[in-house]
Amino acid sequence: MLKKLLALAAVAAIGTTGALYAPSFDYQVGSLPASTSLDVKARDLSLVCPGGLYQSGGASGTKLGSFISVGTPEMASQFNGPDGTELVESDGVYTVVDPAGIATQGSALLNVGQIQLGKTSSISGLAGTACQRPSSDIWLSGGDTTTGHEALLILRNPTAVDATVDLEIFTEGGAIDAAGLNGISVVAGKVTVLPLASLVPRSSGFVTHVSAKGGAVAAWVQQRNVNGLTAVGVDYISPSAPASKESVVPGIFIRGVALAKKLADADEAYADLVTTVRFFNPGNSVATVTAQIMGSNSKTFGTVIQQDVKPGAMVDVPLTELADGDYVALVNSNTDVLVSVRLPRVVTGSAPDFTWLATADLSLTERKITVPASGLTKLCTYNLVTKEIRVTRVTPNATLTIPASTEQVAAVLIVDINGAVANLPVLDQKNLSGKVSVSVH
Repeated sequence: MLKKLLALAAVAAIGTTGALYAPSFDYQVGSLPASTSLDVKARDLSLVCPGGLYQSGGASGTKLGSFISVGTPEMASQFNGPDGTELVESDGVYTVVDPAGIATQGSALLNVGQIQLGKTSSISGLAGTACQRPSSDIWLSGGDTTTGHEALLILRNPTAVDATVDLEIFTEGGAIDAAGLNGISVVAGKVTVLPLASLVPRSSGFVTHVSAKGGAVAAWVQQRNVNGLTAVGVDYISPSAPASKESVVPGIFIRGVALAKKLADADEAYADLVTTVRFFNPGNSVATVTAQIMGSNSKTFGTVIQQDVKPGAMVDVPLTELADGDYVALVNSNTDVLVSVRLPRVVTGSAPDFTWLATADLSLTERKITVPASGLTKLCTYNLVTKEIRVTRVTPNATLTIPASTEQVAAVLIVDINGAVANLPVLDQKNLSGKVSVSVH
């Protein structure tokens, strides 16, 4: 018995030693397949428009939490697709159907903008915006919820998938902490309108970051102002170009400075009729910002702003010393910042209006934009290399081209209808194609 036990122990020891000291091997059955590079077609280009301006209170104007779209915007668009593509429009969503993926995407293929002149008892002014390519990440620099100022966040989901939106809102004091910022539902094919006063009440300035999961969305802030019972301006705040150390805001066409001062002296509710630059610092360190406000000719003297902006905060700087004229804001910072400009418009015989100018797109590719049929429209461009500002009156319904170049050019359309003002940014929106590496095991 003892001999059997010793034999078993020896076998066990040999087995253990084999497990500890046996060499390791990699096993492969068959040959390892080579990866294949596949071209992936870009998603069909869709541009989404906000539609008619939203009126609070429903049809009666008294129903709390109800928002209805009123009026019909004027569309300005051009489609220039090759054979085999077609443009499909449905309720303000413009889609280039391109089964073979043969079209080169961008504004030369499709550009769409809208303007709308508000003429109701509660909405007065001209609102304009470029229609957007849906995204999961959008920054909106502008807005005011103090007395007499209404800011509505418009979220439109043109996809077939429900979207869930989270918001970050930043004021002069930094990021706000409020119930209702997260988990906002935007149903597939629908629009959600959210009054921002419920999240950031009585705030004279803020920046909104929209993050979407599920379906991509388009987003705007509709800003509407009233003075007592008198409507005094409306506009869309459009998405900003990404934060950058170098930004340009063209199209600062200042009009009616003397009249605005006279109104403000008589009624402090008009104190915001001053052109104002908004800086936002999304980073983690203090931004030291220098902004040169440059006039288009020798008769328009500009100014220079130097401003420190705390991390995660925004600052408004009024341009109180500028006379009537055409200007461009050139901004440099030691860290990336967002820049926007609130531009009031005051003319004799009309209620005041305003527009929010976003940081311009500085693409080197060719860009096209179509001029609205209504109003007096001017194209303002600034060349970052030649330092040249150009202001050109353009023909209604014309399609304008900013040529492809190695020189960055900022551009915007400023539209005026009987003293009301709006802007249409010049963008080159596209979905990207590419290559993926695929291995089948």
